[in-house]
Amino acid sequence: MINSREVKVDEIEKEAKYYYDNGYRFVTETCLEEDGKFKIIYTFEREYELENFHVYVNPAEEVPSISKIYFAALLVENEIQELFGVKFKNLAIDFEGLLFLGEYAPISPQASIEIMRRDKGDKNE
Repeated sequence: MINSREVKVDEIEKEAKYYYDNGYRFVTETCLEEDGKFKIIYTFEREYELENFHVYVNPAEEVPSISKIYFAALLVENEIQELFGVKFKNLAIDFEGLLFLGEYAPISPQASIEIMRRDKGDKNE
């Protein structure tokens, strides 16, 4: 079990900035599905000590990216977008679903919700 404290979605960037300003290294973000929501756990390290915070988000809710604070976060945030369908806003680089999954691969294989990609001009767009 990961010990972490819960914060609100609108506090994510402030929290990440606190860790950055205090010399913490970004380790990773972890996404879990719990009771129809997603739990995203943010992990930071300084002097071999780990610190964590987490948020709960609804499947349709956008999450602020911390990739402008910790550039390396763009990889795991793109991965979470692809595998779980969680949308991150203001990503430093948004691979738009093509980081790991191919153009014709199933979308969001870990998500219990279905996300469909449609071509522009498709009659079902």
